[in-house]
Amino acid sequence: MEQAGAAEVQPDWYRSAFSAATTVDRPWADQTEAEIDRALAMMRPGDGARVLDLACGTGRHSIELARRGFSVLGVDIASDLLEIAVGEAERLSVDRVDFKEVDLRTLDLEPEFDLVLNLNDGAVGYFETEEENHRTFEVIASALRPGGGNLMQLPNVLYAENHLPQKTWIEGEGMVELIDHRWDRRSRCLEGATTPIVFGDHVSRPEPIPFRQRLYSVDELTELYESVGMTLANVFRGNGKPRPPKDTQFEVFVEGRKA
Repeated sequence: MEQAGAAEVQPDWYRSAFSAATTVDRPWADQTEAEIDRALAMMRPGDGARVLDLACGTGRHSIELARRGFSVLGVDIASDLLEIAVGEAERLSVDRVDFKEVDLRTLDLEPEFDLVLNLNDGAVGYFETEEENHRTFEVIASALRPGGGNLMQLPNVLYAENHLPQKTWIEGEGMVELIDHRWDRRSRCLEGATTPIVFGDHVSRPEPIPFRQRLYSVDELTELYESVGMTLANVFRGNGKPRPPKDTQFEVFVEGRKA
């Protein structure tokens, strides 16, 4: 796989990186039910809780949550992904779910949600400046009711510091996603590119899709939550157990709570 140079990562890379053509069949799309099982086990929202799914993409998590009886709003910046979300909700006759096209930096919601989800990054750390990335935490806090919770699924900065650069892949039904990761110590950003290869009558291999994401340590996340009136309540490993992160795990799950 070709390595994308840092200069190739556009400031607003996230606007085009998750196109409908390359997102629907990504390998992680096969894991929706298991991912929701894990998120609910970590956060334990009450029956019928109101959920905000940030950077919801094709709405797979939003729809699964609504199918289980939750009231859900999914928001995303990409209109083509939301068209898929709306169509899938209609196809499955799932109600109690709505979708909204919006840049989350401009999102202004009433504090009506019991749970805010940032799964598979949820756009955390995607933006161009520290101030814009901080805005994500402001949006989360303003949308939550008192006592409400936020779950973030994020790459682990400890892993990035100790094990990158690295080339790897994820296999799914009909697709393999090649991933090239590297760590920029100055900006504290995970950078690289993904190449989704689709199998069928003809193998399709598009150009690599560059990305950049600001990563945060547990201490930094604690400070970010505190700056918006929240507390970092738990850090989970992928098995759902609350444990401090180790540098051998690629991602972490972080629970924030609004006072």
